[in-house]
Amino acid sequence: MGKPDLEEVGEQLKKAVSAKEFITLICLCEADYVGRARSFLEKGERLLIIKEDTSFLIHRPSGLEPVNWQPPPNYVGVTVNREHIVLTVKRVRLSEKVIVRIHGVKSIFSGKLEDKGVFQMYLSEKEISEILRRHPELVEEGFRVTSVEAREKTGVVDIVGVDANNRRTIVEIKKDRAGLEAVRQLARYAVGTGPSVRVVLLAPGVTEGAEKMLRRRGMEFRRISMLDLTKILTREKGVENSCIKRFL
Repeated sequence: MGKPDLEEVGEQLKKAVSAKEFITLICLCEADYVGRARSFLEKGERLLIIKEDTSFLIHRPSGLEPVNWQPPPNYVGVTVNREHIVLTVKRVRLSEKVIVRIHGVKSIFSGKLEDKGVFQMYLSEKEISEILRRHPELVEEGFRVTSVEAREKTGVVDIVGVDANNRRTIVEIKKDRAGLEAVRQLARYAVGTGPSVRVVLLAPGVTEGAEKMLRRRGMEFRRISMLDLTKILTREKGVENSCIKRFL
């Protein structure tokens, strides 16, 4: 099969952009970025991706990060002449744009993708404690973290803090459904803390027997959503990635 004709590719691109389809191109291209800085990517074969939300990425043949990208929302324009296709991706609310000149196309795909799967990261208890340190309101409103992995006389407690009433609180984290052994562990930590200290088990769920033992011992259970934690971590990692300097 021969390489796609530029005019045909241009027409397919226009229709796909208008229909808000997922688009991938393997092509010979060069790119200008104009915005907070100015850069130029010389001609080479690369992977171009336009997602259904108008996210735009240019990938080189190696390396994890795109060499250039535009987060959504974008205006995407396509013009075609005899020598090349001009693809313009311009931020809707900011004065930033990438102008890509496509000189040849090896392959193109466009279409709607169906993806209803939920993404969930498998977090360690240490990662959970770090998220809660940054977002103590996930334990409860008004809670403040004073230390993480605090060494008490009876062992190392995941989180120590104070509640909205300034009452000292120790929190034990479990990344899975908590059972009787988790309650026994928490009870060992609670020895000698006195009645004025709150003792809380934080987990996605708890067995019926464990919940009964918690009540008998005057300890509390707080449910934590692993999905909420995942969303927070994903969002924070996304913010970190968006701060990476653009290299061309």
